[in-house]
Amino acid sequence: MTQQTAVQQAGASLSAPRHLRPALFLDHFFGSLGLFTVFPVLGLLLAARTSGMGTGWVGTGLFCYTASAGLSALVLNRWLHRVGYRTGMVGGVLLSALAFGSLPYPTLPWALCGLLILAGTGVSVHYTVSRVLIAEAVGDDIGRHRIFSLFQIAVNAGAMLGPFVANALYGGGDPRPLMTVIALCYLLAGAVMVPGIPRGHRPPPTSGSWPLSRAMLREVVRTSAVWRLVVVGTLGTFVYAQFYSAFALYVGRDFTSGAVRSVLLAVPAVSIVVLQTVVTAGVGRLMAAGRTPLTLLGYANLLFATAMLLLGLGTPALLGAALAVVVFALAEMVWAPMMSTAFASLRTGSSLEVMHLRQVCRTAGDSLGSLAGGSLFLLLHDTGRGRLYWIALGVLTLAATLPLAFRDRRPDRSGRPD
Repeated sequence: MTQQTAVQQAGASLSAPRHLRPALFLDHFFGSLGLFTVFPVLGLLLAARTSGMGTGWVGTGLFCYTASAGLSALVLNRWLHRVGYRTGMVGGVLLSALAFGSLPYPTLPWALCGLLILAGTGVSVHYTVSRVLIAEAVGDDIGRHRIFSLFQIAVNAGAMLGPFVANALYGGGDPRPLMTVIALCYLLAGAVMVPGIPRGHRPPPTSGSWPLSRAMLREVVRTSAVWRLVVVGTLGTFVYAQFYSAFALYVGRDFTSGAVRSVLLAVPAVSIVVLQTVVTAGVGRLMAAGRTPLTLLGYANLLFATAMLLLGLGTPALLGAALAVVVFALAEMVWAPMMSTAFASLRTGSSLEVMHLRQVCRTAGDSLGSLAGGSLFLLLHDTGRGRLYWIALGVLTLAATLPLAFRDRRPDRSGRPD
């Protein structure tokens, strides 16, 4: 029996569509509700808890959470395959519940940072293991993409509701009611997933003790389909990060109406909740017709580039921003689930290892994109040349994506290009 056959058989034994999909949908909804409830006020909470101890602690705390949520699963790689899917996923959200629920009580900044690292660790482990589970339990790219799209709907439903919950519970400055509700969200995430997660199955190990083995790194360097996916995926993540950095700053500085700012920033989340199912069906038809995940990821990059160009072409500010955010929302509906689908479709290394590779690309793109959006964009914007940032980013995205994402031919039945 070949390794690929063994993996396929293991995946078949994991399939439980009747319980797995609703369990993971509710899990992602409650987890995202907790996450997007704490995000709008986390900086304020840290500022209040570290008042008089130096302004650097706020940024340090935010960095601790972000870095931990992005990279902890890689650090814990040698232990992840030793615990079952249920233990890893439920244990992750319980750790986040404990850490966030304890956040109002320490008085020392280093203790707050330690709790944020633990909270990020739980999030990182949970989401990494859940993606590995889908990669193993679902045997085809279209089926995986449907589930990853459900995740996208659940996450954005939480993103829509979270800020309202945060504003309602943190108005008086006492963080305990807010953090208690956030902890309960993560506890609910753990409770609802238990019936749908199979017992007795573990993630496949990576080929070595490192999260990315030398064999995997050789594949990235030598195999065209792999390194092109890495580049296209990282670039798409870099451009995606502009919405939460450069675009958010642009809207905050150039639009005086609070209602306009709120609508512009809420459009992607609302659009995804309402339209993701329609977009997923269309993407599924394209995949059935032979479009590869890398090609579809390339389409998303082209849409991101179009949104950037709309911001830089000199149209009236509100019209340009409205058109850009609509195109951006469509791009996100294709890009976000396809990032997971594309890496899950790789025929190299274990599912755990390729998800580590995805996480490296996602973390690199997010961090570098946020850095550029929060520094270079502001530098150009404050000197009256903000349009140059959008135009340069759009042109570079087009120039890099077009030759890399559209070279694959129709895949054969095994999912490999001809």
